[in-house]
Amino acid sequence: MWLMCGERGIGLNRRFRVSKLGIELGLASLVAAVIGLVVYIGLNTVGYGILDRRLMREDILLAREEKCIESLQEYVSQHGLSSEDRDMLDEWASERKNMIITLYKNKNMLYSNDKRVAVTIAYPEDGTTFHGENITEGMEDEEDGRGGETEIPWVYRIRFSDGYVDAVVSFYYEVYYYMITALNSIIAVLAFMVLLLLFIHKKVKYIALLEQEIHILEGGDLNYNITVKGRDELTSLAAEIDAMRQAIRERQMQEEMARNANRDLVTAMSHDLRTPLTSLLGYVDILQMGRCEKEEEYRHCLAAVKNKAYQIKELSDKIFEYFIVYGKDEEELEISEVNGTEFLGQIVEESLFDMENEGFSVERICDEINCRLMTDIRLIRRVFDNIFSNLLKYADISRPVRVEYRQTKTRLLIRFTNYVALDAERKESSCIGLKTCEKIMKCHQGVFRYSRDGELFTVELEFPAAAVKEA
Repeated sequence: MWLMCGERGIGLNRRFRVSKLGIELGLASLVAAVIGLVVYIGLNTVGYGILDRRLMREDILLAREEKCIESLQEYVSQHGLSSEDRDMLDEWASERKNMIITLYKNKNMLYSNDKRVAVTIAYPEDGTTFHGENITEGMEDEEDGRGGETEIPWVYRIRFSDGYVDAVVSFYYEVYYYMITALNSIIAVLAFMVLLLLFIHKKVKYIALLEQEIHILEGGDLNYNITVKGRDELTSLAAEIDAMRQAIRERQMQEEMARNANRDLVTAMSHDLRTPLTSLLGYVDILQMGRCEKEEEYRHCLAAVKNKAYQIKELSDKIFEYFIVYGKDEEELEISEVNGTEFLGQIVEESLFDMENEGFSVERICDEINCRLMTDIRLIRRVFDNIFSNLLKYADISRPVRVEYRQTKTRLLIRFTNYVALDAERKESSCIGLKTCEKIMKCHQGVFRYSRDGELFTVELEFPAAAVKEA
């Protein structure tokens, strides 16, 4: 039951895991939305401010009200309208937009050009006009035919044929504010979309670039570096593609090096085998034709045949060893942990002791060795067998062989330095053993180097090393 719940929990975590690209898209959307909101608020503030200054300023409103009242008074006087001529008043009001005019007579609303809206007047409760007079008194004395003002600036008096009425004019510009709001909303949404599309375009452009670069790799140009930028899944994809490119390129280089090495091997071995084989056939022909009249000559020919046969066997063994090593992958190594001091004592010092028994002089330069190594002992023995075999064969026995042991935090260095014997040039070598050593050390994540400077020949081995574990 616990295992089932655990697996279900893992499935839910995978299902609801948010990708880095999704997080970036969410953040980009949030930033774009905030910028769009700021643009909307800013444009509204500016737009409303302009409308307020142009339309809603008090002096401008009063001027428009007075002009409207003058026009209405002139219209009423010209047509001799009474306060009951609502159709004529509607005709006059229809020509004026964004305006509501409300007429009051005897404190009662008489007319409004908008049936839904009317502007109220707060009349005094004592029944007097704004001038402190009775509403019905003094009206007949007004004979100028023009709209008169009351004590309240926004309440005006209009003279009709049947008496005076109070008028209130109100202008509404909400439609302009609605238009500004709608326009600013469209601009804010466009700003949000443009910013979001810029982010998406950036990612799409990167995807197009990766597609183009993959086509370049498909064309065979593995030296072309894939562009890796950003921190999301596209970046990981690009990095993986570039790593795959490098792996394929390294594999091709290794295959090319292997082909070249095999070709060089075949060339060298064809020469190295031909020489002893030709001599062997020559001695066999001599023995077969019975040209050895003396016992001493016969034994000399047999010794030469045996020597050439062993020489051919040695070369064939090296070829076999070379292909065995080059056909082994790193995963096939039988790795074991060994103590560095014991390793040097058993693998190196024993062979140096054998060389000293053969008459060689050995000089040792040694650091304090306290490391541990991870090696395939069987293969490493082949490396040192090749090295000591070459020393016995090509080193000058009259001059010392120097051996150095150096240790760093991560490496163990072993260096052999010897002088080449005078007759070494006459001894044939295909360098197969050195190439085998190089491959074995590479399989151990180590380094194998060899060089010759005049009479001095140097071989260096570097092993990955770690500190000895404390008991």
